[in-house]
Amino acid sequence: MKLKLKNKLLKGLILLFFILMFIFPYASYKGARSGLMLWFINILPTLLPFIIISNLIIRINLAEKISNVLYPFIGKLFRVSPNGCYPILVGFLTGLPMGAKVTADLVEKDKIDQKEGGFLLSMCNNASPVFIMSYIAINQLKMPKIRFYLFLIIFGSSIIGSVIYRAYKNRHDKRLHICSDTYNLAPSPSRDYRSEKFSFDIMDKSIMNGFEVVTKIGGYIILFSILAQIINEIGLNYALFKAIVMGILEITTGIDQICKIRMDNNIKIVLVSVLTSFGGLSGLAQTKSVLGESRLSIKTYLLVKLLCAFIAMLLSVLYVLCSGI
Repeated sequence: MKLKLKNKLLKGLILLFFILMFIFPYASYKGARSGLMLWFINILPTLLPFIIISNLIIRINLAEKISNVLYPFIGKLFRVSPNGCYPILVGFLTGLPMGAKVTADLVEKDKIDQKEGGFLLSMCNNASPVFIMSYIAINQLKMPKIRFYLFLIIFGSSIIGSVIYRAYKNRHDKRLHICSDTYNLAPSPSRDYRSEKFSFDIMDKSIMNGFEVVTKIGGYIILFSILAQIINEIGLNYALFKAIVMGILEITTGIDQICKIRMDNNIKIVLVSVLTSFGGLSGLAQTKSVLGESRLSIKTYLLVKLLCAFIAMLLSVLYVLCSGI
């Protein structure tokens, strides 16, 4: 019964979206153009090379070697297995959805287990440092001095939220007598992790997978940009409300609208911190699109991201109160 109701609701929302595109044709065109340019200028050249090379690194087992180098520090700091260090490195450097993509790839290949994959998925899949420090702090807020603090707030909230959820999940599992350890930090002896030798067939598969993933990401960005632009065109006088809704849908557009509103910079800092930590529904859809057959839970990911957004709000409020901006 619930499944049928959910199916009808989704069909109704899709039909409503289709009708809105006819009612607001220029907004739909403007949103599609904006989303396409965002994808073509920023996402495609940034993500595609990383996806291709990351695919190669995992297939020929270089990820395990990189992880072994990082493990003495990163592994012990975040209490993950040696193979779990690679998604942390890639996710923290390149941002959403590469953190999710690398994590899902390692889960599919049995390099890390489901529990560790769930933890890494929520912790490593954030806006990139360049996006936070350059686009948000410098280009939008016009406050270059806060770029490192903004980065620490958003990444700190992600780490804290993921660690809190992991602790809760471990306690819950102990009560159910499922397991008593956080992770098995040693590679499973029953697995055979033989690496593939480099070949052009592996290169071709890595390239095609890269284009498939980045094209799906582009599709989601365009659709959510259209919806955000339609909301912006609706004749309501609540500019802040519209900007927040747009940010919940797609953070790039929402942050741009928030920063254009005349209001206290402290409020802007808090709002952009919360929205960026959450990642937007577009980011959620992009994450879902790269999970493949890993069976990682997108519902759990959403819940943890909501927790991270709440923590980001607390940290950003504390920051503006202490900094006296």
